[in-house]
Amino acid sequence: MTSVQSGSFWQHSWSRSYLDDDILIKKLLLSHDPDRRRLDSEMLLSAVENIMFYATTSEEPVSDEPVNANLKSDIGNIELIESPETLMHTIYKLAHEMLCKCPGKGDLHTRTMAVFDLLGSHRWDAKVALAIAAFATSYGEFSLIMQLRPRIPLAASVANLKQLPSNMSMLKPQWKALRLLFKTMVGLAKCIIEFEALPVVHVGLDIDNLAAIKSEIYVTVYWIIRSSLVCASQITSLMAMKPEQVHVLT
Repeated sequence: MTSVQSGSFWQHSWSRSYLDDDILIKKLLLSHDPDRRRLDSEMLLSAVENIMFYATTSEEPVSDEPVNANLKSDIGNIELIESPETLMHTIYKLAHEMLCKCPGKGDLHTRTMAVFDLLGSHRWDAKVALAIAAFATSYGEFSLIMQLRPRIPLAASVANLKQLPSNMSMLKPQWKALRLLFKTMVGLAKCIIEFEALPVVHVGLDIDNLAAIKSEIYVTVYWIIRSSLVCASQITSLMAMKPEQVHVLT
């Protein structure tokens, strides 16, 4: 579980002194009340990776080829079992929370905890998969508009309505950093999904070590979701950016 324990990367990157892990874990557990709903988190994450691949085909690819381009990785074929709402509705609510809530109405930690409240009924692996999916679908929609803009009048009209910059190459460094962060988030999410799928009897750890790893998972899930909000804020900022501001960034 070395990869899962690399979740400490997030604490150091964002200044570990900002939040005390013990206090944070207690708050996360208060919001965690899973019910019987189930999600194939691995399949959803695979579909999300494909979205990010196709969203960046005109830029620098996230990977050399799609993870799994067949129907099994189609988000439309993934169900949220025993849930009162559909998978798409859950992802839509999360995307709305990430993109549409004004950042000025709460600091990043407060907004992250609001996402945890929305995901309270889900398992830890589902929380990260759903949060990453919410960002990826929003990024995919944005990228689709930008890719179709030169060829399809409707896409051009929507881009103009959103006041999107006409030359995305000016923001290449920012998008490269965003994609690298996304790849790190996905890598950590895969470790969490793999661990959560293991029966406790197969983990091979004593109670103390298991508790320590679970604590690392809780904190890592927090930083993955928080990072998803940071990624989403990049799209929000770009949509609110005037053309002259893009030139200033370069």
